[in-house]
Amino acid sequence: MCTGKTRSIPVATKKTPRAFLGVFFCACLLVVTTLLANAARADCVLGSADEVVGLKQVVDGDTLRLSDGRRVRLIGVNTPELAHRKRPAQPLAKEAKDFTERFLAGGDLELVYDRDRRDKHGRVLAHVYNHRGDSLESALLSAGLAFHIAVAPNLSLSECLASREQVARQKHRGVWSPDLWPVLQAAQVSPGDGGFVLLRGTVKKVHRNRFIWLDLDGPVALRVDPRSAPTLRQKKHWRGDQILVRGWLVDRGAKYARKNPKHKRWFIAVDAAETIDFIQ
Repeated sequence: MCTGKTRSIPVATKKTPRAFLGVFFCACLLVVTTLLANAARADCVLGSADEVVGLKQVVDGDTLRLSDGRRVRLIGVNTPELAHRKRPAQPLAKEAKDFTERFLAGGDLELVYDRDRRDKHGRVLAHVYNHRGDSLESALLSAGLAFHIAVAPNLSLSECLASREQVARQKHRGVWSPDLWPVLQAAQVSPGDGGFVLLRGTVKKVHRNRFIWLDLDGPVALRVDPRSAPTLRQKKHWRGDQILVRGWLVDRGAKYARKNPKHKRWFIAVDAAETIDFIQ
């Protein structure tokens, strides 16, 4: 909710910047997101609806509960997390949830499936459209209220969704506003770090098996799947490249690190080229 008071946004990083969202920012965000919601019609469409369903609750920006009790996780996007237990809300988490509620109001939803229909938590994985046929994922990305993610094998709309995110980045909307969302440096990763991150690092070493492993400075590696990211498979020279990657930082634990001293303790899975930026 936008109020006349400014507030600091807590974020869990090594050096936590203070981001103040005042009434002017909130008012501008509301106007922009409303316009972008209207502009998302027939955008990033995979096919006709596999199901038409009723909505019971918006859990957060990217998770829904249907009237039949099922939970749906949007494909291709990750919105900021609401406060949970001792973890504070991430920047724009409530704004993303409110946006999703407004976008889906007024009728049933259309679900379009990709290749995998369930995640490891048992949630339904789907592309979601409102009763007018507008893409929720596209609208969230265009408004800067979500990050584009790519998780194989559900990559059918990855290029389209990445292009919507790129517009928000170029215009510094939402999570792409300067100094709003923290970037974690690979060299600073330590116990307790994990979850969805924007991570920056330099490639120090490359080795290949089923995957392409990019060892970064610090205790982090990127696990690139060459089958789902063919443009990255064709890249020959990696060492020295500075990159910005978004994804889930996985901690394999201290025991794993002791048993495998040549391997990095943390890694991020990369299933599409759109989730890596090469920094000049």
